[in-house]
Amino acid sequence: MIRKLDNIPVTITFEQVVKRLKIEDEEDIAIVAERFESAKKIVRPKALYREAYVEEISGKNVCIDGCRFESDVLAANLKDVHRVFAYVCTCGTEVDEWSHCEKDYIISLWIDMIKEMFLHQANAFLVEHIKNSYKIEKLASLNPGSGNIDNWHISQQVPLFDMIHDVKENIGVTLTESFLMVPIKSTSGLLYPTETEFVNCALCGRKNCVGRRVEFDSELYAQIFK
Repeated sequence: MIRKLDNIPVTITFEQVVKRLKIEDEEDIAIVAERFESAKKIVRPKALYREAYVEEISGKNVCIDGCRFESDVLAANLKDVHRVFAYVCTCGTEVDEWSHCEKDYIISLWIDMIKEMFLHQANAFLVEHIKNSYKIEKLASLNPGSGNIDNWHISQQVPLFDMIHDVKENIGVTLTESFLMVPIKSTSGLLYPTETEFVNCALCGRKNCVGRRVEFDSELYAQIFK
């Protein structure tokens, strides 16, 4: 069954925004305060997810509810997993469309960072919602296009969206020809129960990544990509 979350609360404070943007100039702070208040009035983060079951794993091929994926990382992490949660989460089309009216480049960057904060909060809400609803203690996430290109190719967004069904109709997220999501401040993937935390960054050798959460694990990489 597909479940939609469109009442996700936004509790980000202006103090958190200032800290994230690292701004100190009083004029800049005033500008950000005005944009943040405008964004808060219209932002509606959303998430769409469905419970699904791993049917078969053969080599790097994984079949989940009739949808076929190809990924060494996916196969390795789901080898002992039976149930997953396919999801798409977004900051929302409302705030995204509003943000495109901004013409100043620097202010646009600030707004993008604010939208990213909305997205991260929505994603955390989704994870806690699934954990509480299904009595799961810990969830890990796998995401198409995250990390190295050989982890889980971004083109796998297509079968993922197909498996979830009606993503555009329900939460307004679409895929471009290059498989990027619109709104760009959206995320997608599979959440699955785990006893040990897995983060995509552990298999990404890209240096100086501003989004890195954990260090590259060369031993784990060698184990999966034999």
